[in-house]
Amino acid sequence: MSRKWLLTGAVLFLTAVLLPSEKAFAFGFEAKSQGERIGAVAFGIVLLIIMLFAVYKAFTRSFFNGFVAAIGFFLSVDTVVFHWIFQLHRITKGPEANILEPIFVVIGAIFIWYGVRSEKKISRPSSHSSQ
Repeated sequence: MSRKWLLTGAVLFLTAVLLPSEKAFAFGFEAKSQGERIGAVAFGIVLLIIMLFAVYKAFTRSFFNGFVAAIGFFLSVDTVVFHWIFQLHRITKGPEANILEPIFVVIGAIFIWYGVRSEKKISRPSSHSSQ
């Protein structure tokens, strides 16, 4: 199962590296209206939920906790640093970004907190262990 995930990641990485384009549209789709842009974000959220479920089922609890914390770090840091400070891009091209981005920062912080807290719980030695 692990090889399958590694191969999938390698294919996606190579596709992203070898086929860059400033005008690339996924399968010809372009989100122009506010509803389409929000739908695109919702689609990404659905993919994230599917990925979270797959990682939860396929890997150890510690790996899952680290994965959740890493997603949270990306959501928060990417938004704050690259969207707000450097203004390199936004989550969408419309005004809905002003609402979605702070929500993503908060959700990212919650993911970091959850991942770290959950990992601390399972890595602490049990208080009932023999001395």
